[in-house]
Amino acid sequence: MPAPAPKIVVIASFMMDLTTKLKRVPRRGETVFGYDFKIGPGGKGSNQAVCAKRLGAQVTIIAKLGNDLFGKEALKSYKKEGFDTTLVFIDPEHATGVAPIFVEDSGENIIAIIPGANSHLTPKEVEKGIKKIKSAAVLLANFEVPIETTYYALKTAKENDITTILNPAPAPIEPIDESIYKMVDILTPNETEAMGIVRGPGPEGGTPHEFKPQLVAEALLAKGVKNVVITLGQSGAFYTDGRESEFLKAFKVNTVDATGAGDAFNGALAVAIGEGRHIKDCVVYANMVAALSTTRFGTAPAMPHRAEVEKWRKFANETQLNLGNG
Repeated sequence: MPAPAPKIVVIASFMMDLTTKLKRVPRRGETVFGYDFKIGPGGKGSNQAVCAKRLGAQVTIIAKLGNDLFGKEALKSYKKEGFDTTLVFIDPEHATGVAPIFVEDSGENIIAIIPGANSHLTPKEVEKGIKKIKSAAVLLANFEVPIETTYYALKTAKENDITTILNPAPAPIEPIDESIYKMVDILTPNETEAMGIVRGPGPEGGTPHEFKPQLVAEALLAKGVKNVVITLGQSGAFYTDGRESEFLKAFKVNTVDATGAGDAFNGALAVAIGEGRHIKDCVVYANMVAALSTTRFGTAPAMPHRAEVEKWRKFANETQLNLGNG
């Protein structure tokens, strides 16, 4: 018999993605022509929740939407995905979050976010979901909602022995209470976010040629995190628990749009952790799902279903495309 679907609670920020495709992004003061534009559901927490649900998890989202057209569309998309929406709150004063996204032909992107109602999700609203959190296998959180709300959610989960995953994105621009990291079982920054946490907010953030994953991960572990998984884009991911460390290569695919790949990674990681797999297997699986998400346009709509992932895994094994290891 297949293992029961893991229960995952996601602190689910929502942004309506306003995505433009263009050959390259404009330089400062420059206007360029785009050739495609789409509106669709997005936001870190929501994307991660969509990925987890499509991979077979039972997903409860805790989120806040505006009382507007985008908010109504968001709620419709949540119900279509099959989420438990009993903890989706409607803000009568603030608009639903939006994210203008520009995607180059290479698949690389630049993104701005206007959080809107996401910025008004409160600890008291999370508290209303305490029964859901207590019964979950994993709590997945991010920084697209107020830090104090994320802090409360992580603290509540840890007090009830629930595995916690924090995707510390976007990187905080103000100093935060670093005791938050002691409540994190798995921290999943990208290079920029990892360096921002280590060095602290400010203009002196790390640059790629300075980045040494092992040293940065050790600094993150020293803050109280139990496991660190640093996502490295097309290079894959690096993970460590302080005893075991390894680079795991990305899977090679024809990338169409890399927007949301990090969210696919986190959603898949949460599912694999919830299923009780070893951390290395979880990272390999997350790498695979993230790669597949880049082969189509969009964020939430690009998240693959479990059957697609299994079909691709079988193909990789049969053709000895063992690209996710070492």
